[in-house]
Amino acid sequence: MRTLLSVELRRLLARRLVRIMGIAVLLGVVVAGVATTAKSHRATFATLQAEARAAHERAVAQCKRGAIPIPAEAIPPGESLDQFCQESMGTAVPQDPRFHLSHLVDVFKGTTVPMILLAWILSASFIGAEWHAGTVTTLLTWEPRRPRVLLSKVIVCMAVAFVATVLFQALLLGALTPAAVLRGTTEGVNGAWFRHLSGVVLRGAALASMAAGIGFALAAIARGTAAALGVAFGYLLVVEQLLGGVRPGWRSWFFTWNAAVFIHGQRLREAIPRSPRESALLLSLYAVGAVALGVAAFRTRDIT
Repeated sequence: MRTLLSVELRRLLARRLVRIMGIAVLLGVVVAGVATTAKSHRATFATLQAEARAAHERAVAQCKRGAIPIPAEAIPPGESLDQFCQESMGTAVPQDPRFHLSHLVDVFKGTTVPMILLAWILSASFIGAEWHAGTVTTLLTWEPRRPRVLLSKVIVCMAVAFVATVLFQALLLGALTPAAVLRGTTEGVNGAWFRHLSGVVLRGAALASMAAGIGFALAAIARGTAAALGVAFGYLLVVEQLLGGVRPGWRSWFFTWNAAVFIHGQRLREAIPRSPRESALLLSLYAVGAVALGVAAFRTRDIT
């Protein structure tokens, strides 16, 4: 089995599509780091703070002078005009142009979605391309035990999806950190924040691994990438969204709703009444079930 895993890993990493996607992701990380650093600026925030504070003080002064008409009944009993003006004008809160490193938690939740889709597509294309090229028969002449062959492929796809997602998020962290340190702020960054961030990364990687397994299984059953992707995206975008709107109670069993709970790491009562642990268990069962169906179909079907 170790030899099979090694061979399939080299074959997966040698695919042109995988390399192109890898280069595209790296370029995206570099662009994100450069753009964020250029946009973030401490000096701009300090200027905006001063301007907002000055505008607030002018508004309060105008209110106190009576330049702003205020009905007498609007002032609470026992409160002077000065006090009312100070309270009613609020506080000076400018829009903060600085990049906050603490916001990476939300950034990583968002970037997990394309990594899940990418894992699904690349895994489906891995086995789909073999069906299309007709190399499955050749491979089985070397290793006739079909379950071992398919399991080695899907294990490699799921492992690569997990590692690639973690690596992508780590590179993104490295690319965005200079923007926060040099031109933004690191307020709120501490041990608790890092644990929270790590949890988001690991849960996202686990979900990408599950998606890779499901995508691979669908392509193995359908004997093609296009059919697998059509069924998958049709279900996710049409069936789940349509039925989720008509039958909200069914959302607890849908992939996307449980994935959202799992990624956030907390209950989303406005979505479904499940805990992250319950959602993780259900998603794992879906992934294992899909792989089991793929292995069973591959074991018994005619491959000629």
